[in-house]
Order: sequence, then C-alpha cells, then structure tokens
Amino acid sequence: MFLLDFFTTIGMDEQPVNYLFGPYHLVYFLICLISFIFLYKWIRKQEIKKQDLFINIALILILVLKYVVEIIFIYEYYFVEPAYSSYPHPFLDVNTFISFQLCGVMNIFLPITIWFDIKPLKPFVYLTSILGGLAVVLYPVTVLYGDPFQITLPMIRSSVVHFFLVLIPIILINREDIVLTKKDGISITIGLLSVATWAMFGNLFIDTQANNMYLMKNPFFGGPIGGLNILPDGFHVILLAVLVTLGYVLVYNIAKQFQKKSV
Repeated sequence: MFLLDFFTTIGMDEQPVNYLFGPYHLVYFLICLISFIFLYKWIRKQEIKKQDLFINIALILILVLKYVVEIIFIYEYYFVEPAYSSYPHPFLDVNTFISFQLCGVMNIFLPITIWFDIKPLKPFVYLTSILGGLAVVLYPVTVLYGDPFQITLPMIRSSVVHFFLVLIPIILINREDIVLTKKDGISITIGLLSVATWAMFGNLFIDTQANNMYLMKNPFFGGPIGGLNILPDGFHVILLAVLVTLGYVLVYNIAKQFQKKSV
C-alpha cells in the first residue's frame, strides 16, 4: 500500500492555494533556502571536476524524475478512470517527450544547453530556469497538495527539479560559464516569446482544456492574493506579462551578484 501511495497523484490540482503562505509553505521555503545556502557554499569549495560531477548528476536526476512521473500520467490515461490528476496523456503525446509549460521546457533545455554548450541559449535558459524554480518556491502548487505528510513521487519530482533549476544555473553563472549583460534582454525576449507561442500552440491545438503558462485562465482567480484574485481571464495576461518582466529583472540582478562572486 505504501508503494501505491508513493506513486499516486491523488489530491493534485484539488486545492492549489490551500497551503499558500501558510506554515507548510514557510517550512518548504526555509528548507529550500537552507539547502541552497549549504549546497552552494559546499560546491564552491570543490574542485572543478567534482563540481562537474555534481552538476551532471543533478541534470540526469532532473530528466529521470521528469520521465518517471510522465510514466505515471501515461498509466493514469490508460488504466485510471477518472484520472487523479489533470495531466494524463497517451504515450504518443507531445507531453511524453517535452512540455508546454515553461518549467517543463526548461527541464529539457537546461541539460541540453549545458551538455552541448549552446552558448546563444544560455542567458535565456539559465535565467528562465532560475525564474521558474523561484516561482514554484513562492507558489508551490505542484509541491504542496493533498496531504502534505504523504510524500509522493510527483511531489518529490517537483521540489527536487525546481530546486536544481535554481541552483545549477547560479553555480555556472558564478563560474562565469556565461557573462550576463543587458544585451541579453533581446535573446531572452525572443526565447520567452518562442516558448509562449509553443504554449499557445498546445492550448489551442493539442489540448483545448489546458492552461499552459497560465495564458488561458487566471490561476489566482478567487485565491488569497489581492488584486490578482479578481482579474478576469484574458485581462490577467497583461498583468502576467508585467510580473514576468519584473521577475526577469529581479532574477537578472540576483544572478549578477553571483557572477561578481560576492556571495
């Protein structure tokens, strides 16, 4: 029974804001912060070969966790009726191999960009990975759901993957794998528009009930965040664009501090 519970997605999407800003959210935030400080300081003391080994293990773990959980969603599609989560899909489906969500795309692009040293993609991929990881820490709907004391593989996948989406790029930025400049704003804008177009393609043509990148429906509507909780669908995209822009500005300035090796 324990193994069955561990692989379940029961509770997912049922109470997306139930733990927002509550004590469980605070504990999750503190665990992420303390873990980041400890691992970041530890990895900086290691020689380059050990750092590379740690980074490669983390990247492999990101991919393994992504596809293991996709197997659960595929199983739900074929054998569970009604499905527990909102993400069941057949094996021959785009979501099996990539994703329409921003973080899901970064799950794939971050390892590929690092392993193949694709320099033109690095500013967009690194900063977007950090932004996506921080967004989940601040809005942990894919981590805190159902019973917070029941640890499941999807919850582990979300927490571990998004943690590494922040940690790995910052380690590489500190190592000066890239040198961030204001000119990167152009490539970041192009990258973001490309991913948004990809997400809209998924929303309009692949799954018309999807809300990839929250472009179709306001995820905060009726929630505890004042202002955001009253915006009707469609109009929320304007505010979303503003928030994402501010998010990139914030992440850029945070990353620059690590680039200067002041931490």
